[in-house]
Amino acid sequence: MSQQFELNGDDWLLTGWYPHQWRAEVSMELGVNLTPAVHSIKAVVPGSVQTDLLAAGWLKDPNIGLSSLEGEWVNNREWVFEKFFELPQGWTEDRCEITFEGLDYAGEIYLNGMNIAKFEGMFKPVSIDVTEKLIAAAGNKNHLKVVFLQTPEVDGQIGYSHQISKLKSRFNYAWDWCPRIIPVGIWRDVYLSTYHALQITDFYPAASLLPDYKSGMLELNIQMNVQVTGQYHIEFVVLDEENKLISSCHLEEYLQGGRRKLQIKQEVEDVKLWWPNGYGAQPLYTVKIIITDSNERLCQQAVKQVGFRHIEFIQNENAPTDALPYTLLINGLRIFIKGVNWVPITPFYGAVTEKQYEDYLGRFKVMNVNLLRVWGGGIIEKQAFYEYCDRHGLLVWQEFLQSSSGIDNNPPDDPTFLQSLREIATIAILEKRAHPSLTVWCGGNELMWSGFIPVNETHVNIAMLKGLVNELDPSRYFLPASASGPSFCAVEADFGKGLHHDVHGPWVYLGDGQHYGFFNQDDALLRSETGSPGIARLELLEKYKDRYSVWPPNKTNPYWTHRGSWWIQWEEMKAWFGQWEEAKNEMDAYMQCSRYLQHESLRYAVESTRRREPQSSGFIVWMGNEPYANNANTSLIEVDGMPKPAYYSMQKAFSKLLITAQYEQIAFQNGELFRAAIYLHHEQEQVFSENEADKGFKVRAVIYNAYGECLEEKHFTIPNLQTVLLVGELEWKVSSCPFDLFILRLEVAGDSEVVCARNSYIFTMNGLHSFEPLRSLKKVNLELNQGAENNQVIISNPNSVAAIGIFIRECDPGAFFHWDQNYITLLPNEAQTLSCLNHAVLPSQLVIEGVNLAVY
Repeated sequence: MSQQFELNGDDWLLTGWYPHQWRAEVSMELGVNLTPAVHSIKAVVPGSVQTDLLAAGWLKDPNIGLSSLEGEWVNNREWVFEKFFELPQGWTEDRCEITFEGLDYAGEIYLNGMNIAKFEGMFKPVSIDVTEKLIAAAGNKNHLKVVFLQTPEVDGQIGYSHQISKLKSRFNYAWDWCPRIIPVGIWRDVYLSTYHALQITDFYPAASLLPDYKSGMLELNIQMNVQVTGQYHIEFVVLDEENKLISSCHLEEYLQGGRRKLQIKQEVEDVKLWWPNGYGAQPLYTVKIIITDSNERLCQQAVKQVGFRHIEFIQNENAPTDALPYTLLINGLRIFIKGVNWVPITPFYGAVTEKQYEDYLGRFKVMNVNLLRVWGGGIIEKQAFYEYCDRHGLLVWQEFLQSSSGIDNNPPDDPTFLQSLREIATIAILEKRAHPSLTVWCGGNELMWSGFIPVNETHVNIAMLKGLVNELDPSRYFLPASASGPSFCAVEADFGKGLHHDVHGPWVYLGDGQHYGFFNQDDALLRSETGSPGIARLELLEKYKDRYSVWPPNKTNPYWTHRGSWWIQWEEMKAWFGQWEEAKNEMDAYMQCSRYLQHESLRYAVESTRRREPQSSGFIVWMGNEPYANNANTSLIEVDGMPKPAYYSMQKAFSKLLITAQYEQIAFQNGELFRAAIYLHHEQEQVFSENEADKGFKVRAVIYNAYGECLEEKHFTIPNLQTVLLVGELEWKVSSCPFDLFILRLEVAGDSEVVCARNSYIFTMNGLHSFEPLRSLKKVNLELNQGAENNQVIISNPNSVAAIGIFIRECDPGAFFHWDQNYITLLPNEAQTLSCLNHAVLPSQLVIEGVNLAVY
């Protein structure tokens, strides 16, 4: 039978050498053994040279200060991984292979002193026949050695896409959210396999739904290497989530030696539908193939999990006739894409654990995300990523390993490169295509002709990839690039011309008036990359500052220019919030203002896009996570997984029941007319009882001053819910208010008067700087008490002034608390209960922050 012997583990050894010295062993001049530059240290596989050096004390955490600069020498050495292992007596059968799923990047492999392979390419698995080279006898050890040569040079964020010649994760070579940290080593699993009679080289159960959406079809595709010609019994079984047999098929096949293919179709009745996060369950079915020989001896078996769902893309409503389809239908239901852009959790992607995937992906599941765009400048993720997405309904938009370069964004067309890209894309498609979460294949990130015009299928590179997807995974949608269509970014001068299809940007708050005017007029069909920066929490800034100062956060400070320098907004923050003193450390207030601005910027962008449904079909935030401790960045969660306030703003903006306000500006003068159009957004899940539905729904819009006094109020009754409904308008002639700000509170309830959705907006008055009144608002102290349940806390505002931007977070970032709501506004003498969705929680485990909160 087929057996597998795992070679992963912490029992590897690592040595570092100057180039070629590991080959010589003995000095020509002295006749003595050469000494490695880095003596033998413990190594963990999968992982990286750098994580092993960190554990051994050779490197400092690259997140600290400017320490990433001190690790760049690693890529100028050559590295040798070694492992000794013993196989059980008689373990080998007709054929034995050693497989390295991911080697980053180039080198040589030795087994028992024999050079068995050379390799190049981090995305190319290496499998080698070692049948005659292994020792399978008790008491005899095998010696495996993997040598990595110096790391190749590849363009980082700035360079020439057209000249790219190697497919290696480019973000590691310096991006705006990650300094130059280039891992090297064994980054995926290593194992031995032995086979009796035949080997299954590919097993693909393609699952689809029949037109009645009640029965499924499995098209079983099997590729084999047959070592022994003969009669074989082939059995397929399909098991449900409870491991109950629901379908099976038996075949007798006479197989000639060599490469062989089989294809079998099997109908499965009464299947449960697989749905994306927020729309239903994600039932997974286990499909097994079991092959035995004529003597009923097991040869090999393979297992895959599938989900039954129908995915298609159709044109957006009122889209230009030349636009690609961007509206997602799953099982016949239109799904608004609520996404984030995903990048590797750490620069050392080989060391990412299954627990880390669960923690970080779990953040986005709770944020009401239904799609992750796996960005093209990163990696094809490890299996644990896709398996989590399968189990939890996170759709995957997978980009092939290509990205823009700023100077030249035209993808390579060199025949040698295209052959390598074809090989790696084939590997990725074959490995990932069975996953029900996989929704889109995409040519890459921001690939463009000159003039910033996104490429299409007429480019030889993109045509090749599209043809490959059509051949190997024809049920999946293919997009040429992100962005796609006539325009890379939307520009106001082109609104209404049908030129904005799938667009990127903006990545910043555009300013009072301009930001709201832009998104109120926006006509993009899909926003697959739009973001806004926010500063990391002060605790994190202090943790990693080393000998540097966190203040001032401007371009004179090397601590800031080294980590997220694109997102230094010193001048912009002066324009929006007023002057900041370089000589006085105002980091806490500056941080709160930056995070509030990220919340306001992103919240309005998403809400505006949702107000245009179904002409608009989705919004994918740039970016979800970050691999490095940036001082400022567009990420929604920080490097250690802690959410920024904007994370919870997106959780609300992506919710099923949402009430929003459309407005033109934040700052007003006395006597101006404030006007807000109020919209109610609703998705399929029932949020009211049938009795309440018969009686209609109530919307309440109230303007308060900072003391909680009602300045204007309006009530609306609506007969039924729709995807998007203009409820009505609220107008108020702006008059003097304490602290020069006022609050718009929107609430929706059923007949029971229980508030089911709430939203609050802050507006300012009479300031030279739009958000300056937030800085001068009276500081308050809040009360935090245990709630009625052990997973609840109650936040109370016993003050005479409203508390703005209240944010609670866990003291321990490793706890990964998920809250049902956060980053709230409390009027005077108002309290709100927050529920932790995954833990019991005590107030003592939490920290409270806020725009106008005194130190808690």
